[in-house]
Amino acid sequence: MREEPLAERYARALLAAAQEDEATDRVAQDLLLLRALHEELPELVPFLAHPRVDPAVKEKFLLSLDASLHPYTLNLLRLLVRKGRAGLLPSLVSAYFKAWEAAGGPVHVVVRSPQPLSPEERAKLRARLKEALGREVTLEEEVAPELLAGVELVIGGKRLDASVRGRLARLRQALGG
Repeated sequence: MREEPLAERYARALLAAAQEDEATDRVAQDLLLLRALHEELPELVPFLAHPRVDPAVKEKFLLSLDASLHPYTLNLLRLLVRKGRAGLLPSLVSAYFKAWEAAGGPVHVVVRSPQPLSPEERAKLRARLKEALGREVTLEEEVAPELLAGVELVIGGKRLDASVRGRLARLRQALGG
């Protein structure tokens, strides 16, 4: 069985449960937190997926996250670990936002910038995107120092590059270099 359809099924089930309980925003925040945790600790998913790590140790770790995660998110994590499918976690995060957007939820936008956005910049960007897209927007921020200045946006799988690095690359290409 391919990984993506399975992650999508788990994501749709999580979304359905979250919608019934009006917890879609909270679960989305949990998933972004887990993605950030995975980026900071790349060994997280291999640890949760490793067959030789005692399931009780994995369970104890997950329960240590209990205070900050919605019960639906925590239960899904526990299920993934028990079934040996913790490796789906990175794909599941993207699949959740895709399913939520398809169900009429906010448009998920990944914003890459050379430094963290200030609250004012975040609010201004969210308002501009909401106006341009005609829907609410959830922002996922990534710090990418290599961009130098400006931002890159990823909306619906399409990348919009308004960074200095991108402008320089387009200029170099236009000049035949």
